[in-house]
Amino acid sequence: MATETDSNGKTFEHASRMVDEARAFGSSLSNQAQSFSESIDLRGRVQRNPIGMVLAAAGIGYVLGGGLFSPMTSRLLKIGVRLALVPVIKSQLGAMAGEVRTHAHPSA
Repeated sequence: MATETDSNGKTFEHASRMVDEARAFGSSLSNQAQSFSESIDLRGRVQRNPIGMVLAAAGIGYVLGGGLFSPMTSRLLKIGVRLALVPVIKSQLGAMAGEVRTHAHPSA
């Protein structure tokens, strides 16, 4: 009987310690979540820029929903890359043509 009582006492002590550790972990997790929430200031961002936040949420939903690897995204990226590269290539060619003109004809 004495060993059974000791065993129950140790079990209770262990369970009590586990509950205390779980509470401490929960408190720490809650503090971290609150700190993270304060650092990103989501409510303030929504109040300052509601349209931008709705667009950001739609973009995040699109990516999380698997739209990133869809055929439509592939086509949009191809078009976007072309639209982004055309002005860069055009300016580079223009700069190269300007350099050729100034080196070939100093009066130009």
